[in-house]
Parts: sequence; C-alpha cells; structure tokens
Amino acid sequence: MNLFKDKHGFVLGGMEGTRYRDYEIQFEAGDKIFVYTDGVPEATDANKELFGTDRMIDALNMKPQADPKETLKTVRASVDEVVGNAEQFDDLTMVCVEYRGSA
Repeated sequence: MNLFKDKHGFVLGGMEGTRYRDYEIQFEAGDKIFVYTDGVPEATDANKELFGTDRMIDALNMKPQADPKETLKTVRASVDEVVGNAEQFDDLTMVCVEYRGSA
C-alpha cells in the first residue's frame, strides 16, 4: 500500500455550513482504502516514541492480500506491539474498505 496524502481533506462526516471540494479517485477491483485518525501514527510508547506513519505503512504492507478485517487486525497488533502498556491520550480509529468491482 502507498500513502495518499489528501490535501483537500477527505470527508466522512461533513458539518453544515462548511465548504468541501469535490473530486474523484479511481479504484480497480481489489483496491483497498485505509482511513485513519491521527491517533494511529501518534500512538506513543513508554519512551514517548511515536508509532509513526512509516510503521503504519509497514504494517499495511505485511499482508497486502488480506481482507479489510485482517488488515485492521494487523495494524492494531503492530500498534499494540510498539505501544505496550503505555497510557494513550487519543483514540485509534481505522476504517478499511475493499472495492470488489462492479456487480
């Protein structure tokens, strides 16, 4: 998986009165999108070291053919391995969706 930086701000839940830009992304059958909050790369171990975007991408690429549920489990396990028992101050929200093609 590659990191796609969305400069416009991908909107999952819009707010009334806010302007958003419209654009399209083309998916092929089997493509997945992984959307996450800042709590994932900013998860911190006991030494205050961040999990980070690079580790997140490495976790996403561990099992590239995995289904979305397994992908989420893999990323969460990687975060847990780095963080250990360190107390966290943010949520970890992740969504993974696979496009299976047109019916």
